[in-house]
Amino acid sequence: MATPLVPLALAEWQRAQEALGAAVVCRDNGYYADAISRAYYAINHAAKAALALRGVAKITSHDALNRIFGHELVIKNRVEREWGAALKQAMIKRIRADYHATDVFTRADAADAVDRAAAFLNRIHSLLGV
Repeated sequence: MATPLVPLALAEWQRAQEALGAAVVCRDNGYYADAISRAYYAINHAAKAALALRGVAKITSHDALNRIFGHELVIKNRVEREWGAALKQAMIKRIRADYHATDVFTRADAADAVDRAAAFLNRIHSLLGV
């Protein structure tokens, strides 16, 4: 019997994949800030999917997600430290991309964000078993 968190994990995983696809489209069409933002949301939803399978359903903020991911997955050695750092760095870059209108982003910046998000999803995929 599936627990109620399994459908949540699957829904978050689906959103992660969609956000990664959107990030690729934005990168390929010159919308570099949007690619960075969408790449973060791919990571965000993948992290939430992994946490849902660990019994964590309600995440109230981006900072809470970072903290809980670190506690439940990194500190408990379910994922390597680099993935906690990737979540935090993606969040910082997303804030710049979304709220700092004078910041300029390049194709290389967007490509790096998309590549990092794809790697994050690959790592989380191994935890989900989907």
